Amino acid sequence: MPTRSRLAAAALGATAVATIPSAVFATSYVVRPGDTASDIAVRHGTTVAALLDANRMAAPELIRVGQMLQIPDASLTLPAYARGADDSETYRVARGEGVFETARRFGVDPTALARTNGIGVNAPIAEGDELVVPGRLPRMNALVSFVAADVGVDGPLLRGVAWAESRWHQDRVSPTGAVGVMQLEPFTGEWVSRHLAGTHLDIWRAQDNLVAGAMLLRHLMTKHEADIPATLAGYYQGDASVASHGMYDDTRRYQREVQELIAQDV
Repeated sequence: MPTRSRLAAAALGATAVATIPSAVFATSYVVRPGDTASDIAVRHGTTVAALLDANRMAAPELIRVGQMLQIPDASLTLPAYARGADDSETYRVARGEGVFETARRFGVDPTALARTNGIGVNAPIAEGDELVVPGRLPRMNALVSFVAADVGVDGPLLRGVAWAESRWHQDRVSPTGAVGVMQLEPFTGEWVSRHLAGTHLDIWRAQDNLVAGAMLLRHLMTKHEADIPATLAGYYQGDASVASHGMYDDTRRYQREVQELIAQDV
């Protein structure tokens, strides 16, 4: 029996396929060994600042193992352009994982995960089965915001470019071979790794892909003295091509699209 069909067959009656609850993300989280505030925030689709504020904490170092943290509403930080877009992703279950383990991995409510997949929370799941996980947009928004702050690039700029490039999909590959959220060609990823990062960045991983794209944007912003249209042209078409051929019509459309996205990111 196909994977998805076998999971559906494990559903516990018609109530298991009810509409997805509005509370997709878990509202609380117990800190585990090895957790950091940034890890917890990104997993639950929020920011470190919002997480600390919700728990009345002055610094991220104050979290402790066993502490129960309140998780703020992740949907509040989404840019207007992202609301209502496809909000799920597919996850291939590893050995020993079930609904609860997968829910913990993605920071979602186990009941919401089970209902999304038309199964019960205790349904048997085999290694290699695929689960549809809700809450993709807040998780990716949190990751983009974290990377923007870490690299030192404007958050709305990075979010807008990532949205224009892939709608925040890491699994997207263009016909020319551009990869991931920031749609980076492999040779561009290698150039950023060598000349800007000083370490290997795996553009097939979402965080590394975002870091590489953010570093390239920061480099272009410095080169073009914070001129956003020139930076976007360099990112989309390449500075050498712009210098040799001028801006193409699709480059100008790209500039307008990203600038409109930035304007909606309030």
